[in-house]
Amino acid sequence: MDLGLGGKKVLVTGSTAGIGYAAALGFAREGAEVTVNGRTQARVDDAVNGILRTAPGGRVRGVAADLSNAAGAEALIRGAPDVDVLVNNAGIFEPVPFEEITDERWMRMFETNVM
Repeated sequence: MDLGLGGKKVLVTGSTAGIGYAAALGFAREGAEVTVNGRTQARVDDAVNGILRTAPGGRVRGVAADLSNAAGAEALIRGAPDVDVLVNNAGIFEPVPFEEITDERWMRMFETNVM
């Protein structure tokens, strides 16, 4: 399928595994310039290498940045300052009953997932 993404700059946050990784791989196969993002350099490197093995000739790079805080968001902006497509896949959750979530935990999830 050709979605017309050849040469487009695509950033997929939370893309070192799962749905985010699959999205990044799909964009790379379409010919987009893909930026992979995750919290650690090791996981980002693994994801970039995996995509390049699966989509030879793909243009893929990685930016390690923890998006749960402003410093991480700023690092990602510096690492991928100009994008055509943003897939905001980064997010966290805790499988805890609602009434047991502390204000601190709630704010951490809110800041990561929304801010």
